[in-house]
Amino acid sequence: VPQWLHIPAQTLPVLEGESAVFRVNVAQGTNYRLANGTLSGPYLPAAGTHISVEVISPPQYGQLQLAGQPLPDDPLPLTELQGNNIRYIHDSSEEMRDYVTMRLVTEQTLVLTTLTVQIDVQPVDDAPQLVNVSKLVLAAGSKLLVTSSMLGAVDADSSQKDIVYHVLTDMDSVAAPGYFKHRDISGKRVTMFTQHDVS
Repeated sequence: VPQWLHIPAQTLPVLEGESAVFRVNVAQGTNYRLANGTLSGPYLPAAGTHISVEVISPPQYGQLQLAGQPLPDDPLPLTELQGNNIRYIHDSSEEMRDYVTMRLVTEQTLVLTTLTVQIDVQPVDDAPQLVNVSKLVLAAGSKLLVTSSMLGAVDADSSQKDIVYHVLTDMDSVAAPGYFKHRDISGKRVTMFTQHDVS
């Protein structure tokens, strides 16, 4: 009965900016079947033949590493892949999908099969980063236009209209030393505003 190389369609989930073990299920079996996204390679070489993995198209938004170092350009033994020794490290970009294409070859550089692994990056909703925070000092009864140079935040996942500031002090209280008003809504005190409002 012939031996065939079976490689199920591969998808690797990883959190944005994180790393994950690069797992590719490569198994030998006695049945040749193509079903539900299973890629079946050609007839396997004789038992004991050394099989290597060559990356022919590296990821664009991350890096493959072996023992904490970038993956070498030279082919790796298949055992490194089967032993879960290779990691994919995402570059923290906002790209949510990446791909790695590799091929399995024999010592005589006979290509057994080529496979592409899809990497699905799961986004992480990072908190906005404050880039400008100034202490506001005013004389009693005076006004000050708050600008982004005094109060500024950025967030790669959000627009300026989606970055919201909440005023936690009760501005209607008698003890409140002051309050915020929106420049476009005359006379109305506000308890929240956006980064867009101060830009």
